[in-house]
Amino acid sequence: MSETTVRPLPPGIEPITGEEARRLIHHTSGAELEALLDRADAVRRAVHGDEVALCGITNAKSGHCPENCGFCSQSAHFPDADAPEYPLVGADEIVAQAKAAERAGAREFSIVTSGTRVAKESELATIEEAVRRLRAETAVEPCASLGLMKEPELARLRAAGLMHYHHNLETAPSFFRNVCTTHAFEEQLETIRTAKRLGFKLCSGGILGMGETPEQRVELAEVIRDLGVDCVPVNFLNPRPGTPMAQVKAITAEECLAALAVFRLMMPAANVFVMGGREVNLGARQELIFRAGANGTMVGNYLTSAGRAPDATVTMVEAQGLRLRAPGTGRAWSFAGRAPHDADWNERALEKRSDPRPLPVVR
Repeated sequence: MSETTVRPLPPGIEPITGEEARRLIHHTSGAELEALLDRADAVRRAVHGDEVALCGITNAKSGHCPENCGFCSQSAHFPDADAPEYPLVGADEIVAQAKAAERAGAREFSIVTSGTRVAKESELATIEEAVRRLRAETAVEPCASLGLMKEPELARLRAAGLMHYHHNLETAPSFFRNVCTTHAFEEQLETIRTAKRLGFKLCSGGILGMGETPEQRVELAEVIRDLGVDCVPVNFLNPRPGTPMAQVKAITAEECLAALAVFRLMMPAANVFVMGGREVNLGARQELIFRAGANGTMVGNYLTSAGRAPDATVTMVEAQGLRLRAPGTGRAWSFAGRAPHDADWNERALEKRSDPRPLPVVR
């Protein structure tokens, strides 16, 4: 049975059409942008109240990925990139990291792995054990991002207690071949549909600023909307050295905010999270993500780059008159109201290869 619930919309709140979104996404300055942000903020408050959810992750298996996603330093196709390389970490380490993230205010904790999918029995068993222990030993809602997974493996993880499944579409269908050519857009859709059939809470979004047009950002939002996902993570490109997108110019903070507001207005019931690239693209304007409609964000480090200090993220939330949303697992949350300054989990994400070298690509 699905844990997914459709949040009812208050009277007067209706999703905007794609046509209106294509007009509004160009409102990136002056009074037009201010009005757009105020509208998104009103919808967020009406539907989601004043709570903000924080998500923490662990880069549980890094590097040597056979896919050629142009933004990703973990791809084996880009030997000059310097992402860390290591096999899947053990369940003990995953659980310890989740407990640290929980103390920093994380409501959800995601196990993220590189590669096309997790199919090895040993790896799947480790993740199953970690999920069972997360449900037993922590209050966090466990999530996983394991690639293009198939139904039998996803069903096992569901039975182990995994609550959320995350798989980003990355970009619009019309732009996808500019980003990745080693798998098809439809394969991603099938993974998401399979996870939905199994009752997972679905998390799917993309990365903005990879060279797509504003209209293609709306196109991505339309696909996500039609999938009916629970959570929409909005990332902004943080160009990684050694990747094909290393020299892509960042979109402006105003473009980021306009896109975020449009996503909120198109999907008022969804949880909209601002994730990777927040620091690079928004800079000192990060606090405006909530006015632009976000009701969630990341705490701690990203997959291969450092994030903002956890206490700075919590302070940013509280400075807007908002409060952190507790997990919905029914267990006592270990967050005591103050986050540490250091992200003492997911530290492997900051390691760099000491000897960059060409790697064989094996699918």
